[in-house]
Amino acid sequence: MFQYGKGSLNDESGFPSHSERRVRALLIAPAASRAPYGAASALVLDAATLHEGTVPTARGQVSLYLRVHAPDDDLAAASALRPDGIVLARCEGGRDVARLGARLAVLEAEAGLADGATGILAMVGTARGVLGLSSLAGASPRLAGIAWDAEALAAGIGAPAARDAGGLIPPLLQARGLVRLAAAAAGVEAIDTAYPAEGDGLLAELAAARRDGFGAKLARSPDHAARIASR
Repeated sequence: MFQYGKGSLNDESGFPSHSERRVRALLIAPAASRAPYGAASALVLDAATLHEGTVPTARGQVSLYLRVHAPDDDLAAASALRPDGIVLARCEGGRDVARLGARLAVLEAEAGLADGATGILAMVGTARGVLGLSSLAGASPRLAGIAWDAEALAAGIGAPAARDAGGLIPPLLQARGLVRLAAAAAGVEAIDTAYPAEGDGLLAELAAARRDGFGAKLARSPDHAARIASR
């Protein structure tokens, strides 16, 4: 149902072993960007800023996901583009996922699409969202992954930065662990936060993501997506 490129989030054999695991790159990009997307497994565009003419037409095997910030955001234009999935930013619990899933079911029926054709990726970026992670398991059969946004969460708790010299600050490390556990409990893929453009800690975070069983990592630049995909 919900795929990154050719491969599904979890193949029929279950999670790969630690030695075999490769972390996929999900590139968050402006709708009008003409940067290459080939290294990314999926492209995430903001639904509020695009229309059919702004969607890249030569994406190859890169899947398309549209980001909305609340389950009640306007989805009519987004659904007309028939994305592979919807990224629900600022998700605060299973109720949000269930509400979005119900809306997608109606839109799919109106468009003549199969029920469940559009997946949901829940992204957590608030303290309430972190505390609501346990409610995501069973919220909707459309749920295919759980991601988190370190910068948004740091701002929400009043931290001056998401990282210090040692990496992610302690409250965010705790949130990251809860995301990983919630994804395992829900039987979906865990997706690690993006690393900022500045700094040289991307490879260390990527190694930690692989170690901890994250199946994908968000990227905010094609360069970061390429570096993630090459490892």
